Amino acid sequence: MLFEAAVHVTRDRVALQLWRNPDMSCVLERQLVRADGVTMTQILLAGDRDTLQEFIAADPYGEHLRPQYESLCRVHCEQLESQSGRPAARQRPCDPLDQIGRVRGCPNEAELMAIISGVLLPLGAQSYTYRWLHVDERTGAIDGQRCLIGCHPGWIHAYISHQWYRTDPVIEYARKNGALILAGDIESFGDDGRATEAAAQYGFRSAIVCPAHRPSGTLIGLLQAGNELPQPEGERVLWQDRSRALLRSLTEEILEWRIVAQREEEASRIDLDPRERIVLRLVRAGRTACNVADSLGLSERTVYDIFKKINRKLGVSHITRAAAMATDKGLIE
Repeated sequence: MLFEAAVHVTRDRVALQLWRNPDMSCVLERQLVRADGVTMTQILLAGDRDTLQEFIAADPYGEHLRPQYESLCRVHCEQLESQSGRPAARQRPCDPLDQIGRVRGCPNEAELMAIISGVLLPLGAQSYTYRWLHVDERTGAIDGQRCLIGCHPGWIHAYISHQWYRTDPVIEYARKNGALILAGDIESFGDDGRATEAAAQYGFRSAIVCPAHRPSGTLIGLLQAGNELPQPEGERVLWQDRSRALLRSLTEEILEWRIVAQREEEASRIDLDPRERIVLRLVRAGRTACNVADSLGLSERTVYDIFKKINRKLGVSHITRAAAMATDKGLIE
């Protein structure tokens, strides 16, 4: 990490982080945590000064964050200068299907975004966002979004600032459907159409919506790819048979990439030992403490002590809940 700062603006909290990847590229992460608990995280590949300045200029909290952004820009500038004289990485032409095959091996979001652009551009999409929507298990509401920005950042800033995500028909469609659809076929935004107009202004005059789901239902992948061509011409470009198949595959692979990354993060954070994993698998299979004790040659008291230790690690109060959580997070097979 090259830079980190957090600021409270009224009742909201904005955190900024600038990361350097192994290939020396920079990624900006901006996270907004609203007073109501909704979290909106934006990921920008900050490859040059203009891209970063464009993002900062569009930030509605820019004035509140001016000192932080000034410091961040200095660090970013130093990083760019340290790269001067280095030969630029040669971009090899690559078939979109081959690019999609590289998704699961991506070490970071910067490389993932490069792949997305490489797939979308030949398909006639100049702008995109990819969002991972987190679904609250208790309420079923979307309580967090993590967004890869492949468009003018003004769109994402406007989307969050006006809180269009609260009534976004694209999200509502993605929650209930898995089929690709043209954005023009989804009921338009409310708010007097301002969101639709803003989307068109920032590169989504024509767009296609690609949702992806997993059985657990706690994470939804949502790709929106667009161009500046008027409808229906722009939609025809995006709705080619081969394009739809590739977009579907890309969306699914990116969702799976995120799920695997989250599982690895959780596994390193929680650090269950081998015996605890065996206990969780037995509990998931319906075994009682007595059954577990017999299977492992332990006393029931020892098993209950193991239950308590597992519950503390996972932050739950009952071992059956711990087993369900461990399964959902991929901590046990």
